[in-house]
Amino acid sequence: MGTGWWATFFLRELKEFEMDNQQYSLDNIRNKAKKVKRELDITHTQALEVIAKKLGYSNWTHCCRTLSGSNVIEVKPIIETAQLGFSDWLKKQKNRDSPLGDLAKDMISDCNWPSGNSLETYQDYLLTLNVPLGATKALNAAWVSYKGYLKKQLHPRPKVVNDKNKVRILNNLPKIVYLKNIRPVHISKRTIEKFNPGDLAWISWEGRKAIPVTILDVDDRHYTFKIERPIKKAGNQHYLLLDEVRSTPELACLNYVTL
Repeated sequence: MGTGWWATFFLRELKEFEMDNQQYSLDNIRNKAKKVKRELDITHTQALEVIAKKLGYSNWTHCCRTLSGSNVIEVKPIIETAQLGFSDWLKKQKNRDSPLGDLAKDMISDCNWPSGNSLETYQDYLLTLNVPLGATKALNAAWVSYKGYLKKQLHPRPKVVNDKNKVRILNNLPKIVYLKNIRPVHISKRTIEKFNPGDLAWISWEGRKAIPVTILDVDDRHYTFKIERPIKKAGNQHYLLLDEVRSTPELACLNYVTL
């Protein structure tokens, strides 16, 4: 069974995107994101995030930051993650007491069921069987659900914290701090503060709002951390340059993240 239509698209597009010297430019990535946006029916920002991660970067912001000192970036090994094809996904719905479950059971018992990456492949097959209109409607609805499943795999939602003790810990963490009249420090004059894994620190994306984070890891250029506020984004992981992670809200806004 195939890896799913979007995975097939990525494999094809990334092969076409590959250069002889295995380097990508920022403009190339942005142009490719336009195609990904159309093919996956997602926003341009989401497409940039997907491509950045496929190239080995944590997110689009990290990709842009890496490019700040040069025009091209070296391609890191691309890890190809197999996704469920439509038929494999449909098999998992066999226990549902619904038209979707009925379609799954019919598919399992049909030894001639096709293997394809498009809705039209399955629609054409049902036409050859002269099935009732309800079967075609069930197929179309199943395809919509399948596409929704693929999107969730690309952009999973953060897990909701239900444990009362964890909620209590989150409530005890510092809240987002808003500051006014901050004049940012020029990038050439910035210094680096030292943090260890588990330390509380602060970051600012635009210089007016400081967000509390917890340090997870450190290397010679970056701090990896998880967001603590707002709670709906708690647990999301990012990493930034060492001089962009600070010990107070004021310092975070003075040394806010620059692209």
